[in-house]
Parts: sequence; structure tokens; C-alpha cells
Amino acid sequence: MDIGGRSLNISCSGAGGPPVIFESGGPGPGLEWEPLQTEVAKFTQACWYDRAGEGWSDPGPFPRTSVAIVSDLHELLKRAGVPAPYVFAGASIGGLNSRVYGGLYPKEVAGMVLIDSAHEDESLRAPKFYLGHTVPRFLWHPLYAAFETAAFVGLVRLTQSSPAQSKDSSQMTREEIIAALRRQPKSFVGNASAGIVLPESYAEARSIVELGDFPLIVLTAGQSFDFRNAELNKEAAAYQQVWIQEIQPKLVRLSTRGRQIVVPNGTHSTIPREVIISAIREVLTEVRGGAASH
Repeated sequence: MDIGGRSLNISCSGAGGPPVIFESGGPGPGLEWEPLQTEVAKFTQACWYDRAGEGWSDPGPFPRTSVAIVSDLHELLKRAGVPAPYVFAGASIGGLNSRVYGGLYPKEVAGMVLIDSAHEDESLRAPKFYLGHTVPRFLWHPLYAAFETAAFVGLVRLTQSSPAQSKDSSQMTREEIIAALRRQPKSFVGNASAGIVLPESYAEARSIVELGDFPLIVLTAGQSFDFRNAELNKEAAAYQQVWIQEIQPKLVRLSTRGRQIVVPNGTHSTIPREVIISAIREVLTEVRGGAASH
């Protein structure tokens, strides 16, 4: 779908409203949402998309901050004819982007499910081993240009193996297609760009302290990752309590109708599918005035 000189990929299925928009949790194509889309499409329209530089979408201009990503999505939804308002299902950094969307286009958000959503306090509260190295602002664009050049001359392709490249896409499983899409040089550059400017995306989200009175469910992982190191696991477990009891509740307060559900056995990347679908259905039912969804 052309959004003005660039093309972004979007996939929608199902019928009814408000449409559910899936926002990916990190690098990778929106195709990862397809199993959830299939279920949600049984009771409303459900859409996933590829951010600029991911999947089947063209790269976008630097910097790829949350505001840039959200501006792209706004234009994409308009041109694709997906009617507002929307219910956003945003995981991790996708939750950050969903917040920014709500801040920029408040009339276009009917509800939200934030799935162990990123929060700007992470950079202040998380153990050091959780955080990537930050890059000084004056190096952001030169570093991005270096990544872009590396991709252009094929260095990225040379450093990444591609076991499925001899297969025709019609013979590949969904997982193989996702893996192949992740290996694209443009995807590597896009991910690098988003990582470089993450502090700016945090700042954009920090300015949004309330979003109104729409139904909001904050799904929070109850377990930290297993780092296979006793000392790191101890630090991670302590931080997980801060995450559950102090950081994630700040997201609940974005709406006067927000509530938190701690998922006891879920980690950041393993919130069960059925929990997410249930939360989406609950938010939709509330948006529709409490009527049972079909």
C-alpha cells in the first residue's frame, strides 16, 4: 500500500468493528501475528502490518522513532480504508508505539491491550545487563549511514546464513518465511536504526501521561527470563517485582478504565496466546457497550 512515495504492507481479515491493530514487539515481520489474527478475526476485523524496513515494507527515512513509526501507521490505515477508532494490541516496544499513537491521534483509539509493554522507566530501573549500549546522539545518523552502506554493499548478507534461500516461498512454512524476512539487509538496517534512537522513542512516550477513558488492559509477565546464572537470575527476579508492582501500573493509569492482569507463568516473550485473545475480546466487548461479541 503506497503511503506517499513508499509502500507498507498490511494484512487484514475478518469483519466488524472496532478493528484490532497488532503492533509488533520488536524486530521482525507482522506475519508473526497471523495465528492471533486468525482467532481475533472471528469476532472483528484484525490487521497486522510491516513497519518500514520490515517484512514486505519499504525502508523509511531516519530516524525511526515511535513518532515516525506511528505517523506511517496512521497514513497506512487511512489509505487502506481501515476505519477508526481502533483497538491496539501492542507488545513490548509495540506497546510504546501504541501509547504514542494514542497521544497523537486520541480520537482514533477505542481501546488498548498492552502486552508486557515497554516503558521508559526501564532505562532507569533495569539491571545493567538488561540494557543495550546507548549511543551518543551526535553519532546516531553516522552510525545509521554506516549500517545502510554495509547493507548496500552486501556485507550484511555475507554475515548471515540463509538455509531456506534455495526453497521456493510456496514450499516454506510460516516460520521459515519469517526467518527469511528477518534476514533481509533492509530489516537489519531498520532494526539498527530503531535501536539507535530508542532513547528518543522513550522520550516521546514519556510526554504522554494520560490517554483518556477507553478500556485498557495491561498484561504483565509474572516471570523473568532464565539467564542460566544464579546471580543474574536473582537480580532479574528482584527487578521483575519492580516491573510488576511499580512500572507496569503506570501504564494502567493512562486510562481511567485501565486494569492490570499479571500472567503468573508468562515471561516477556511468552504471554500465552489465549490470554491475549481473551483480553482483546474483553476490551472489544466493553467498547461495544457490554454486548456479547459474535
